Amino acid sequence: MKTRTPERTTAAAFPRHPSVHVVADSASLRWSGIYVRRHRYPRVVDRFLVPATPEPLITCMMAGSAEWRERDVGGAWTNHKLGRGDLFVTRSKIPYEVRWSSPRGEEIEVISMHLAVDQFLAALEAAYPGRAHEVEVIDFFGRDEALAHLCFACAEMLAQRVPGTSKRVAPFIQLVSACLVEKYTTTSSAKPEVRGGLPIGQLRKVQDHIAEHLAEDISVEFLAGLVELSPFHFSRVFKQTTGVSPLQFVTRERITRAQQFIRETSRSLIEIALEVGYTSPSHFAQVFRRVVGITPTEFRSAL
Repeated sequence: MKTRTPERTTAAAFPRHPSVHVVADSASLRWSGIYVRRHRYPRVVDRFLVPATPEPLITCMMAGSAEWRERDVGGAWTNHKLGRGDLFVTRSKIPYEVRWSSPRGEEIEVISMHLAVDQFLAALEAAYPGRAHEVEVIDFFGRDEALAHLCFACAEMLAQRVPGTSKRVAPFIQLVSACLVEKYTTTSSAKPEVRGGLPIGQLRKVQDHIAEHLAEDISVEFLAGLVELSPFHFSRVFKQTTGVSPLQFVTRERITRAQQFIRETSRSLIEIALEVGYTSPSHFAQVFRRVVGITPTEFRSAL
């Protein structure tokens, strides 16, 4: 019988997709302070739930390529093209779903490193004495050559079956911990005012851009770039902060601005639609009715 993947777990008990081949695992080598697994993935997986863990996670693509998609459970999919050296960093508080497909013969191999909570907190305390509890991990997807080289070195140590008693292991884990803490955490000066969400300064930057460019195409990818997050994780923390997705927020702002124009000007509805980013009058009317409950024409007639 197929076991249901839990929404939350620990690194030690991190479930493995039943069709993923485990190439190497640090547990058999008794490494302390880190949980490392190297996986070989099947060519195509339609959907897989990734549970949240208290341990920060670094994932690096070791070989192959894939079209990778991820989303909050039930949300919209975000796409990535993955190749050797691409990285994910997260300490997600909620589970998320992934799916992927690779060209034949290009099945991906991945190394995943969960940093033990005690190890992570010790590194935080060393970097920010007395402030470790104020620091959050920043979600990241992209390229980091230094961190990727550490992942490749870790894979080589696994392949050599270096035991946890080796004098190489503890310094290596400390180096990974320091890299994570120094490059992928935020101090209290940038801590979100809404726990788990965007810092207020970043939120205002996104909101100001939306307000100034309503007539233009506004993509989640561009908004995420404004605050240096991956589109997937930007969408997640934006919704945690505002209660709506980035695109829902853009729609709400466009319709609010349209209502203002209808109330305060005599401009035609077609002009107003163009002013707030809708090139199709019928689409504008459809979205307006969905948000407001009546059409733009009915809204104007009721004034």
